[in-house]
Amino acid sequence: MATQIPSLSAPPGYRPQADDTGSETDLLCFHLLSQRTPTERVTMAATMMQSARKLSLHCLSRQFAHLSPQAFARKLAEAWLQEDCPPDYIPTGSEMTWIQDSTELAAQLHRIFAVVGVPYYVTGGTAAITYGEPRTTRDLDVVISVPRDALTPLVTALEAAGFYVPGVDDAMTGRMRTLQVTQVATISRADLVLADDNEYERLKFQRRRLIPWPDGSEVYLVSPEDVVVNKLRWGQQSQSDKQWRDVLGVLKTQQEQLDYEYMHRWAAEFDLSGGLEQATLEAGVRAIADQQWATAIYPAINRAFELAQARNRTTQPRPGLDIADGNRYRLTRDSAAQTLTVVAKTDDREIARYDWQGTVLTTSPSLQDRQQWRAIAQRV
Repeated sequence: MATQIPSLSAPPGYRPQADDTGSETDLLCFHLLSQRTPTERVTMAATMMQSARKLSLHCLSRQFAHLSPQAFARKLAEAWLQEDCPPDYIPTGSEMTWIQDSTELAAQLHRIFAVVGVPYYVTGGTAAITYGEPRTTRDLDVVISVPRDALTPLVTALEAAGFYVPGVDDAMTGRMRTLQVTQVATISRADLVLADDNEYERLKFQRRRLIPWPDGSEVYLVSPEDVVVNKLRWGQQSQSDKQWRDVLGVLKTQQEQLDYEYMHRWAAEFDLSGGLEQATLEAGVRAIADQQWATAIYPAINRAFELAQARNRTTQPRPGLDIADGNRYRLTRDSAAQTLTVVAKTDDREIARYDWQGTVLTTSPSLQDRQQWRAIAQRV
């Protein structure tokens, strides 16, 4: 039976993941990716990473055939870990273990964290490819919730499982907040980041998701919304195209499954609102984000109109047409059409229209509209 290819069209502002990819091809790829489960997407990425390691191992073994096994193992570690290669580190294991990828490492760490009782979530590239576009990633990023003075049981468990764990004293004293651990047998590394103590970090732990993993186990991942916010934060600091591509990949794959109001809340907190607006435009999900905003803000809009009526601040140009004229917005309730309409007075632009039950009929807010109605909602 032939596969049914849907008719897909790119909304204005849509951006493919690569300059040499057409919009229709990009849309189809992400339509197909969205049909896959997180487990299937991470399996696709794991296959890519294993293939990349196999190819690299083959090429390096030919190039450095003159080296002793121990010297070649060190050369391989330097090539794969680069500046993160620990001094005097000689990998054990063999070609079979060296081609392991970060997804296998995540499963192994999950078992260690479970035994020691350390809450955690996987973030970074591994989370981005699970929720979005599969790609290779060099290491694993994990956030752990453990007091600095209680690190010893975790370090002991990691070392017993074959991990090299430097910098423990620096982490315990607060000079560093990341344990950079390397699994000796597989040339695989992970950054274990000590969680901050703030509202956003606590929310990320509450919102983390237990995802079925390719080996049959389960692994905690940060939520897809928090992947987007975190990637926008990291991208703002590094100006990395990879971070932006990951953001678009998650948005394009998850689409209506995301909580855009949550993302906008924290984007505003971190001064990332403009970046998130641009990302939703380029990912082709602006309409979904706008719909969620209009639904979420309706109670405040309706309440603002009712307050204006109660204070005799509405006019009635004709029977059944009531208008509340505020400083920035004009709210019009039309009994004949059974609609409530919101218009921005600065440019006479309709930003939302609802039916009598509060269902969104049309919406197109600007970033400024979002910010102003957030403030209005707090007052009403």
